[in-house]
Amino acid sequence: MRKRILTLGVALLIAASVAFGTDFAVVVNPNNPVRQMTLADLAKIFKAKTTNWPGPGGKNITIVMRDPDTPAARFVIEKVLGGTFEDAKATLNEPARKTTVPVVFVQSDDEVLKVVEGNAGAIGVIDVYNITGGVKVVKIDDKQPFDPGYALKGH
Repeated sequence: MRKRILTLGVALLIAASVAFGTDFAVVVNPNNPVRQMTLADLAKIFKAKTTNWPGPGGKNITIVMRDPDTPAARFVIEKVLGGTFEDAKATLNEPARKTTVPVVFVQSDDEVLKVVEGNAGAIGVIDVYNITGGVKVVKIDDKQPFDPGYALKGH
């Protein structure tokens, strides 16, 4: 029994370190003109204060991300929205969002990529190691993933 508990504890620590040791990338459809934004701008999108992309014919924004109960999504939500996780999660799940900035929750980074690739107004957050040529990475506060001081760098 002790050995099982110890094994489970080690597995949980490894899973937590993997989830929070990851850098996350903000990605958009390649046709989106946005190349960079601030973390504050990203928070405005998450809070539905910014509802359309800039420029002529700015598309409606749709947020695509992993299930908010996963450790990775929890980290991103807390980092972008600040405050407690429960408050931040409630912000993303508000019923009024359906008509402003909808949030699509999916089960994997592959699904995030598929939705963002197929929706010119979509923005997603994925593990940097899952980036493909079908999306464009957006700089956050003038930094790319792996740059020192990047805002969405895991612990």
